[in-house]
Amino acid sequence: MKTKELLSEMKTRINLVSVLLIALVLGFTSCDNEDDDPMPENPIEKSIVDVAAEAGSFSVLIEAAQKAGLADFLSTEQNITVFAPTDAAFAVLLAELNLSSLDQVDAATLASILTYHVVSGKVYSDNLRSGAVSSLNTSSPDKEPLSLLVNVGSDVMINNAKVTTADIMASNGVIHVIDKVLLPPTVVDIATYSDDFSSLVSAVVKADLAGTLSGEGPFTVFAPTNDAFSALFAALQISGLDEVSVEDLTSILTYHVLGDNVLSSEIAAGMVAALSGDDVEITIGDAVMLNGSIKVTVTDIQGTNGVVHVIDAVLVPPMQKTNTIADIAVANSEFSILFEALIKADLVGAVADKEAELTVFAPTNDAFVALLSELGATSLDDISVETLTNILLYHVIGSKAMSTDLTSGYYPTLSTFSGNNISMYVMVGDEVSINNSTMVTAADIEADNGVIHVVDKVILPPSVVNIAIDNANFSTLVSAVVKAGLVETLSGEGPFTVFAPTNDAFDALFAALEISGINDLTAEQLIPILTYHVVSGNVLSTDLANGMVPTLSGDKQITVDLTSGVKINDSQVVAANIQGANGVVHVIDKVLLPE
Repeated sequence: MKTKELLSEMKTRINLVSVLLIALVLGFTSCDNEDDDPMPENPIEKSIVDVAAEAGSFSVLIEAAQKAGLADFLSTEQNITVFAPTDAAFAVLLAELNLSSLDQVDAATLASILTYHVVSGKVYSDNLRSGAVSSLNTSSPDKEPLSLLVNVGSDVMINNAKVTTADIMASNGVIHVIDKVLLPPTVVDIATYSDDFSSLVSAVVKADLAGTLSGEGPFTVFAPTNDAFSALFAALQISGLDEVSVEDLTSILTYHVLGDNVLSSEIAAGMVAALSGDDVEITIGDAVMLNGSIKVTVTDIQGTNGVVHVIDAVLVPPMQKTNTIADIAVANSEFSILFEALIKADLVGAVADKEAELTVFAPTNDAFVALLSELGATSLDDISVETLTNILLYHVIGSKAMSTDLTSGYYPTLSTFSGNNISMYVMVGDEVSINNSTMVTAADIEADNGVIHVVDKVILPPSVVNIAIDNANFSTLVSAVVKAGLVETLSGEGPFTVFAPTNDAFDALFAALEISGINDLTAEQLIPILTYHVVSGNVLSTDLANGMVPTLSGDKQITVDLTSGVKINDSQVVAANIQGANGVVHVIDKVLLPE
């Protein structure tokens, strides 16, 4: 039904309700609620319409009933119960609908609204029980009576309206005064009228399905209670809906909806397709059961666009089989320690993310056992979560790289230092090695969210010293650092920025000095040269500026020139921003000599 038509229909129903309420109020003064029998000894001669007309506070209701052609019906000898909105209730509704009077509401809409306020038979307040009650409105998809939701507590609520005065007697029934006009509900409205469905309502809102389920339908909704959702959260070990993605929530909720108005009397055993596209299995015995274990506890709460049946557990749709990196790890016994590590570091979700594109260099169990032995550890429990997280993230590149995509060079991993991605050195030859010492033993295990390459060692985030050690192009630099006794210093916390000369740069220096190599230089000569290549801080190439920069070599400074690329004194930076776990390395083509 279109919005304009719905508003019109709601207004019409409101008018009918007002007439009924007037009758209720007029007759209320003759009612003694403390009497076990609410019926007076002397028969009431005035009909509901007459009682309402004399009350003075139901003029809009009477007007609505007359316009809708229901005045005679409300005066019939047939016993009925009317939940009657006051004039004030109608005024609120008209304001909400931006209408000035009932003249803007057609008779058919008024009739629909008003008949929704009427129940067959005399139902006194003492007989009201929480649950669904059928109204005389039959505007449902299959012309079944629309349901009113009664909630009996400290107050009596009819849908979202409060009964303010009860048991006003008339010759043809009883009136209960309410403070709001009742509008025929959709299946979504039905859920909002009961506190037992607050979790369901929150889920529908989060999944943005309220508009869909308020549409024409028809729908059959199997509605889980709050207790059902709480049980699901406990089983999943989560705190609530905040930890469920919209995608998963949509899949779950649409699994509770059928595309028809199926009453309990029409439910048949077998498989039936839900709106999610998955089948729900229905079995019928002493009760209607869904998927073998979920019981339908309340049936046939009828709305304008479908029917609601209450269930005692949340239906979980069959999980689509995935083949994520996490799935592969958990399914392969050779990765059991890796998966244990992922759990401890809370990284399972990251490698299970179907939307991600990752390359994972996955160490085997043997690789982890070897690492634990080297560290003198007996298990992963001996490694802090922070350290383990950094190690694991160092095995991951944030894009999918098949072995044929890999080339020799540095790749940024997801492990970081000072907010910068730590670099991994890949060497591609007859085999693929990582950081010069770890070999890829099995490549190109494709997953839904990337690719796995199996490696024979656990790869540790490198210090600036390890960056040099792991690249054969820095072998002379490494020899110099070792001879100068600077390995421990440059493996410390730092941070350091190292301008690293290549082997060719050292060869050029040796030729200029007319010496054969490092062996011709003493430690005392090497220390000021090497420390002249180190600046305090983690300085990326983008952080450099023209000018003098102090080094770790006493008061010696280097000159930075950004005129053409990056020059340090008379050397050119040929590769920049190789990030380590305690600093960054920039490769230069000449050895820097302090003056």
